[in-house]
Amino acid sequence: MGVGDAVADVFRLQSGGTISGQLLRTENGNYEIRAVVGVVRVPVDAVESIEEATTPFEEYKTRAEQTADTAEAQTLLAEWCEEQDLRAEQQRHLGRALELQPDYAPARRGLGYVRVGDWWVNGRRTMRREQPPEKAAGGGVNDEERVARAIQGQWNLRIRAIRRALLESRDDRRFREGRGKILEIKDPLVILPLSEVLSQGSVACRLTLVEALSGFGEDEATMNLAILALIDASEDVREKALVEVDRREDPRAIAQYRSALSAGNDVILRRAAYALGKLKAQEAVPELINMLTARRTKWIEVPVHRYFRRWPRVFTGTTTVGIGSKMRVGCAPRVGVWNPRCRIVPDVKNEWRLRSVTVYRTEVLEALKRITRQNFGFERDQWLRWYEEFQP
Repeated sequence: MGVGDAVADVFRLQSGGTISGQLLRTENGNYEIRAVVGVVRVPVDAVESIEEATTPFEEYKTRAEQTADTAEAQTLLAEWCEEQDLRAEQQRHLGRALELQPDYAPARRGLGYVRVGDWWVNGRRTMRREQPPEKAAGGGVNDEERVARAIQGQWNLRIRAIRRALLESRDDRRFREGRGKILEIKDPLVILPLSEVLSQGSVACRLTLVEALSGFGEDEATMNLAILALIDASEDVREKALVEVDRREDPRAIAQYRSALSAGNDVILRRAAYALGKLKAQEAVPELINMLTARRTKWIEVPVHRYFRRWPRVFTGTTTVGIGSKMRVGCAPRVGVWNPRCRIVPDVKNEWRLRSVTVYRTEVLEALKRITRQNFGFERDQWLRWYEEFQP
């Protein structure tokens, strides 16, 4: 099949990536292709082969004609459009779903709304305001960026297919096949799609992600590994990501973990402290000392039954009774009318009160011990005195 005869094509690139779209023309040594991100120009010598295929546009047209005009069906079509990176079509069908059923929750959520009481609030407005004007308007994207996005879009689809069909399979053989397909990809433009798709999968998927990212030396891979070490729900994933970050010896990762100590989130703080300890970041010692403990105002439940435990200290008379003619038994007073395990609870409830409490951060202490080989517990003053005398 000649290039000019193709209606829909997959352009396989020398780098290993692909671009799917309609060939518009060949001009000045470039293929001009209509892809989901817009028209892109690719050098002819960068293309290894061209294969005929169904473009997302053609499949979309078929699906749209077959989709019922109901809120549910329009939202399902919008979800398919999102998977194919057809953003404009996605928004159109979500909008149609709300025209048909204004309070349809899946469509509202798809458009970024969150429920606040009886109201739907657009949760994306703040994010849009924070974007640079040219990005918010969709401008400021040159040809190179558009080509990169088109390739990444195709990788995204391929990674999703591997994840669903193989990596999330209960069959160990199929999982190994999927893992092999992921690890054989060498195109650096796959880093973002890998991170986006596999980070949303199972623990096994995320471990595969760490293994795959470890094969790339680009900053994008280092950055995503460093963030995984902070945010992943699996300790195993965080640990393996951190091992790779440590191997790279990138001082920027240490700098970012140091900044995370003041991020205002206790979970991030504790994991950043752990990471700094593993990386033996001596420059972080002063900050870690300052983060050993913190005062927090928290809601504390005050159990009422504990108050009544004090009463027997006042009512001390022993209850005694004669058992037969030769034995008398006795027992100290105990509260019987208030038993938290009873099904019938007295009409006095526990109260919640704001109390100032001290938070002891064990991960910070362990990081300090690992870095300094000292242990002054949570005594911040002792740590500071030691640091002033023996600082490196």
